Amino acid sequence: QRQMCIRDSMKKMIALLLALVKAFALVACGGQENNQTSGNEEGSDKILIGAIYRDLTQTWFEKESTAAKATADELGIDILIGDGQEDPAVLIDVLDSFITQGIQGLVINTCDQGLSQTILDKCAAAGIPVCAVDVPLIDDNGTHIAPAVILDSYLCGQQTVEWLLNYVEENGGMKDPATTGFLILAMETATSCIPRADGQYDYFTEKCPDFPAANIFRVDYGAGSTETGYDAAAATITAHPEIKTWYVVAANDEGVVGAARFLEETGMDQDAVCVGIDGYLASDEFKKESSPVKASAYLDSGTVAKVSVTAVYENIVNGTEIFGEYKKDGEQFGTYPFGSVIVTKDNYTEIMGDAATVSYTHLTLPTT
Repeated sequence: QRQMCIRDSMKKMIALLLALVKAFALVACGGQENNQTSGNEEGSDKILIGAIYRDLTQTWFEKESTAAKATADELGIDILIGDGQEDPAVLIDVLDSFITQGIQGLVINTCDQGLSQTILDKCAAAGIPVCAVDVPLIDDNGTHIAPAVILDSYLCGQQTVEWLLNYVEENGGMKDPATTGFLILAMETATSCIPRADGQYDYFTEKCPDFPAANIFRVDYGAGSTETGYDAAAATITAHPEIKTWYVVAANDEGVVGAARFLEETGMDQDAVCVGIDGYLASDEFKKESSPVKASAYLDSGTVAKVSVTAVYENIVNGTEIFGEYKKDGEQFGTYPFGSVIVTKDNYTEIMGDAATVSYTHLTLPTT
């Protein structure tokens, strides 16, 4: 009996030590486990929703996730924030974890639209309403299969080129089309971003019908980071030494900032004109004495977060159909549209408000 008591005591001591080690590990990691941040205390009777974003190292998603947490706080609910890390397997792991933890609603930005039906099936089995953000959930025909908050991407793309061409005209016009290049950095794997490049290409070719077609470059820069933007711009510009002046647009600010760094390194920044989309990284460029990034189509990620989290909350609490008021004839799901406004060095503080005072230049850029 004495030996049994000793063994029991040892087991309890080991269990206690393991519990302490696990608790210490969680504290050391800032409360993060399985690529997620918990906002729900054990035993809480608050509504719990999940929000998964494709890459929390990108400025847009950092701000969107922060705004989602703030909105949840305002509504008096708990929220789990997950990072898909641009990896479909990671995203599904995070989703499974959230479902296990009992989320009652989901806001999601998927890195792979091929996962759309899988995401919905998992949530349907658990009775969880879903709202897509930034990137819609679609079927094999490209039809939306869930409510979504998305940008009018085509119009946004047109706006960037409209501003660029007006700026060029107001500053002496295009000097020599033969030695001028128009570079579109496109995110060809994200359906929500493809229309941005389409709008940019269509507007430029419509307004500049005599511009040399060989000097128009539409280049994929993958997931849309500053690094991939830099690499894509560097490869294109290096391959065309005959071009002396570059006009660059992209699907986000990361793309044009990456291009801007290469243009600066090669001494081609003085005549270059770069216009982004988002506004956040561009605001850092506006603070500089000089930068080839002249403007950006500002998008407020806080609006996306507030609208999506609130819509899911209203569905859980009141049974309100998510974006039912935005349905069009024949559409099964509503899509909440949001737009952009061009910001420049002259107006960004007025338009962006507090967002203009934050520095976003924490991302690491490659060097030659």
